[in-house]
Amino acid sequence: MVFTKLIIAGSTGYVADHAIRAILASTKPKFDVTILTRANSGKAPASIPGARIVPVDYNDHNGLVKTITGADAILSFISGPVSKAVDRSLLKAAQEAGVRRIFPSEYTLDILHPAAVSLLTEGGNWPDDTSPVVTARKFASLADEGGPTSFTTLIPSAFMDSWLEGDFGLFDPKNRKVTVFDSGDHYFAGCSLPFLGAAIVAVLQMDEEKTKNKRIPITEVRATMNQIVDAYEELLGAKFQKDQVTTQDLLNKRNANLAAGNSFAALFDSIIVGAFNGSGAADPVGGLDFDGDGFLIAKRKTLKELTTEALKKIGAI
Repeated sequence: MVFTKLIIAGSTGYVADHAIRAILASTKPKFDVTILTRANSGKAPASIPGARIVPVDYNDHNGLVKTITGADAILSFISGPVSKAVDRSLLKAAQEAGVRRIFPSEYTLDILHPAAVSLLTEGGNWPDDTSPVVTARKFASLADEGGPTSFTTLIPSAFMDSWLEGDFGLFDPKNRKVTVFDSGDHYFAGCSLPFLGAAIVAVLQMDEEKTKNKRIPITEVRATMNQIVDAYEELLGAKFQKDQVTTQDLLNKRNANLAAGNSFAALFDSIIVGAFNGSGAADPVGGLDFDGDGFLIAKRKTLKELTTEALKKIGAI
């Protein structure tokens, strides 16, 4: 069966913006979409043509169950520190409401890769309510529980277009600077956000038994930090300043953030280490082979193509 009646949690952010656009643009199948927004956000819910907007309180279990009853699947695009707690609230409600599938908001490197588990459990006290490892294990346990709700987790690793545009601080093409970790020669994988949106639509169309209780790697392109610098320099015709940082430098920063109670900053530090240290957590095997059983309509772009698009978007070329 195909999931067509969808509940989407979260309407803004990197993944939500592109995924919702791709889902609503689909005609075969045409998805029935309800988007949940926070009732206590202090803002009037935005109108999204083609979708119903329903304000909810994620802490109101009974209200959440009532809202999601009858849905085929829940897709969480919640971002930020609250995403793990919200995902667990959604899962609890989904199990009571009999929703067949939930897609947790874990759009990053492979959280359950042994190297990622180490990075996200060592160094100090990680609060359970914001721990991606605790949450990922909770969803993975659904495979053995045999309840009404199963999970599908997509692993796109880096948001490659956003990195290339300079969104996360390591790459700064406007000022011709890049912060390189260690040698800069470790491979990592990633997807542009439009590619990820298309991949989400493809997974929704696949036979649900093939995606049931699966963690699915999705890769558009693999690259090293040095290859990205080379692409920048080729396209802009200018040399870039490379500032080198060691993995240990960032781990020390991570540990200091944990000691200070800044768990979300520590999470970001750990994700950065896992992305660029060559451990494999950010370079999942099989990601380049994903085609959604033929339902993936987006074509993979090369690093040069993605870099050219990113530089054009920020006005660098």
